[in-house]
Amino acid sequence: MGTTDTTKPPKDAVTGIVDDSATAVGGSWEVYSGPAVEACDRDSGGSGAAYAYTKTRGQTEGDPAKDVATVEELWKKRGISTERYESGGADPTLGVRGVGGPTGSIDFLADVRGYSIDAVSVCGDGDAADIQRDGG
Repeated sequence: MGTTDTTKPPKDAVTGIVDDSATAVGGSWEVYSGPAVEACDRDSGGSGAAYAYTKTRGQTEGDPAKDVATVEELWKKRGISTERYESGGADPTLGVRGVGGPTGSIDFLADVRGYSIDAVSVCGDGDAADIQRDGG
């Protein structure tokens, strides 16, 4: 699921990059879900735990193209490989997705009706079921 940011546990790394991305764009963001632990397969074999985290922002007067560029620049500085995308149609929804750095995967969707940032951490040590039982 990508390289590990050894300076932070997966939960802190994923919440940090999502929060930093929201701050870079600006506006009033809310936690939609997470950080929630989920089971994953470690690159070295065996099971581990990853964290999923989503923030959203309602309708905006912002500039989706500019905001995608801002987020992409931040992610590249954090070691995330990026790829831009857009929906079809006359007024496409824009976005950028990435892998690596402090995340296993991350996605920023920029639509004038609302924005979202979804990320899943790298797969770290731990048993997801045990962490869920412990409230983590």
